[in-house]
Amino acid sequence: MSYKSNRLVLKEFTEMDFENIYSVYSNEKVMKYALLDRVTSREELTPYFEEILRSNKLTEKRELYAYGIYLSKEGNFIGTADIEVYRQNSQGGCGEIGYFLLPDFWGSGYASEAAGILTEIGFCHIGLHRLCASCNANNQHSENVMRKLGMQKEGELRKERFKEGSWVNELRYGILKTDWENQMRLSKS
Repeated sequence: MSYKSNRLVLKEFTEMDFENIYSVYSNEKVMKYALLDRVTSREELTPYFEEILRSNKLTEKRELYAYGIYLSKEGNFIGTADIEVYRQNSQGGCGEIGYFLLPDFWGSGYASEAAGILTEIGFCHIGLHRLCASCNANNQHSENVMRKLGMQKEGELRKERFKEGSWVNELRYGILKTDWENQMRLSKS
């Protein structure tokens, strides 16, 4: 399954994508603010990669939707994006989006564009009614992406992440499907 925007394509991962994912999760700059620590070996990443592949085969009760981010024209791999569904029923559900870009592609609006695709997937294809995202309180760029999506700040978790030898705060933002639909209507008028 793949999804497109003007400049990007999000594609579900296949067995051939291990090195792409490894290039993200082993990158010191990318993982500086991440909740997860940087992986230091391929063996360390293997269980997560296998979970992604298992999840991609599910048709019901799927909790993880993970994608590679590619440039539409050139086809270059530039990062990863995912949605973790943590609550769902016939009336909707809740999920969290995440995104990591390789440093060469920072500052071009790709993170906002990828997060926008994830939001559309979550609301229109998975059927969620609420999405959230989190970031290290020191990561202003990621916080800006969440704001551009129209997410509202819902809180700051004190000393939630342990990074580089100290505890740091985590910011939590969220958006409801109804708010997102209103934004979409306003942007088209």
